[in-house]
Amino acid sequence: MSDAADFDRLKAEVAAREILSVARFHEELRQGVQAPAPAAATNLLAEAVKTIELNPAFAQSRLLARVLSALITQAGEFRRAEVFAFDTKTRALVIALIDAFAAGIPGREEWQRAVDSANAAQRAYG
Repeated sequence: MSDAADFDRLKAEVAAREILSVARFHEELRQGVQAPAPAAATNLLAEAVKTIELNPAFAQSRLLARVLSALITQAGEFRRAEVFAFDTKTRALVIALIDAFAAGIPGREEWQRAVDSANAAQRAYG
């Protein structure tokens, strides 16, 4: 095999290790987090949507919208670097959202409305 082919294969292997499943992304987010999260799940959803609506172009807002969508669909991929894209407060919010979704709190309809609102804010921005 040529050096170029070996390099391309190695580059693909490294890239594959950098792509995380939804579950693995959630695990990586939890590592080293000490910040307490808000208590009420409905407030969590409202806070997440408000964050997205206030700054839809902000990378953290776009990533938060992707996390909400991934929770609903249980599908998606994230880059390892995205684990570190959240500030401490938003990272704690995301972890609390993950826990609330796993507990089924609030109901699926509320989650879907939050995802729809987040996606609408993203579309409105462009």
